[in-house]
Amino acid sequence: VLYWVVAGFFDLLDYLQLPALEKYRIHSKKEQQQRNHISRAHVFWRVMLQHGIQLTVGVIMTLADPGFCDAKPWKGLLRAVPEFALAMLVFDSWQYLIHRWMHESKTLYNAIHSHHHRLIVCYAYGALYNHPLEALLLDTVGGVVTFYASGISCRMGVTFFTFASIKTVLDHSGYRFPVNLLHDVFPNNAAYHDVHHDPRGFRKNYSQPFFTHWDWLLGTRMDPEELGRMDRERDARRAAAAKEYKEVKGAAGATTHL
Repeated sequence: VLYWVVAGFFDLLDYLQLPALEKYRIHSKKEQQQRNHISRAHVFWRVMLQHGIQLTVGVIMTLADPGFCDAKPWKGLLRAVPEFALAMLVFDSWQYLIHRWMHESKTLYNAIHSHHHRLIVCYAYGALYNHPLEALLLDTVGGVVTFYASGISCRMGVTFFTFASIKTVLDHSGYRFPVNLLHDVFPNNAAYHDVHHDPRGFRKNYSQPFFTHWDWLLGTRMDPEELGRMDRERDARRAAAAKEYKEVKGAAGATTHL
């Protein structure tokens, strides 16, 4: 539910296009419409399918192991905090491993992961837009692995996966506000992940949704500012070319007049 509440907030901002907030968009509304290759309705129903998959797996886990929550009782805050931190590390590791594998394998990318990259310009509720098999492997199975590997209690597990969902929505929101507590705490933010959706950063910034240490360690990190520098250099070249064309055209006109 919170996934759609947070995503709905950003979708409302997209719709209203408030001048005071438009300056915090990473890409313009026009660019979003021109560069994305799928309809928003298609994205909506695919995300709903993923939520259905996650719900189904949760029901199956409950039926297969009805006492699993009793075996993982709440142990108090002092135990919950390190388990929560471990869960973040496990989930990040799983996401990096599977995400990069789907990029390195041409077969997996073309058949599965390319669906997510149809969103070149991200928006909030498209955060979980994936092929159903990727939804199952990357997020759902990753969640199960994280739950058991971290030893997190069911109570804290609900908090963790709710938090991870909200963080994923924020990272795909397309907005970079001057104050955002989650983005200030975690280096993996909307600008960082936007690099990965840009063709120039296609094989960079695989990490999600919390930290960036795997990108640092394995040489796949690209600073968002580098894309900004590329854009500024491109704009400067275009401006210089336009100026040169105008001067040449003006000189040719003057010669003809003579």
